[in-house]
Amino acid sequence: MKTEELHVSSLIVHIRPEKRQEIEKSINALDGAELITVSPIGKAVVVLEAPHQRVIMEVIDTINALDGVLSTGLVYHEFEKLES
Repeated sequence: MKTEELHVSSLIVHIRPEKRQEIEKSINALDGAELITVSPIGKAVVVLEAPHQRVIMEVIDTINALDGVLSTGLVYHEFEKLES
């Protein structure tokens, strides 16, 4: 029996409000990432799902590198072992 993991994280991403559309498209295009909402002042909530913590960190690094992203803060992280 192979054991796999499911990692779920949420982030607060501070963005430049004028870059909202481009950032939203870029984040939603990332595998396992979904931008849930953005406030008028540029605070976005993002949810990530991945099979390994390393993938979560890579996606966070990718988000941080987007033009218009000011900072990213990990708010929540949970993982569960899945048996297949």
